[in-house]
Amino acid sequence: MAEMMMDCPACWGKSKTCKKCKGAGKVPDRYLSPNFKLSELVSSNTAKAKGLANDPTPEIEEALEDLCKEALEPIRALVGPLKVNSGYRSDAVNKSVGGSTTSAHSYGHAADVVPLKCTWKQAMDKIVEAGVELDQLIYEHTWLHVGHLHPKTKKKRGDLLAMFKSNGKVTYEAYDPDDERIA
Repeated sequence: MAEMMMDCPACWGKSKTCKKCKGAGKVPDRYLSPNFKLSELVSSNTAKAKGLANDPTPEIEEALEDLCKEALEPIRALVGPLKVNSGYRSDAVNKSVGGSTTSAHSYGHAADVVPLKCTWKQAMDKIVEAGVELDQLIYEHTWLHVGHLHPKTKKKRGDLLAMFKSNGKVTYEAYDPDDERIA
């Protein structure tokens, strides 16, 4: 069986002197859980386009593995396959996408996912109903932000939020499944 490979998250194949891939542009990939690979959790179009490294430390890889096993797999079991839009973000990538300086993404504790077999609202409602323990679950209209652990306290607050945009301003409110603004 051939070894799984992924684009090198240190150089994205653009450096012949990269220490991680030794200029090959590819490094070994691996499953973090039965249905999620490391490559899914570190891939970043922004990082690739801007030449920003998005190479997690071993500690962050461990956190990503926990995120997959303890949050994404239980959610997948409820709602079906998930597409990961954003997982780990190095500080440079996080800054480039306008992420919070305290973002759980930068610690390997969060992923933005899109359910492939149901709507975001249906997924949110199923996750809430099942009581999946999370730090944050945020309905962001084009994806669900799944925060596994708070990056500083390593606890699960259970925040259930919905993001709204009005007059160019973004606000977060407690998730209300009956809110007509959520479709």
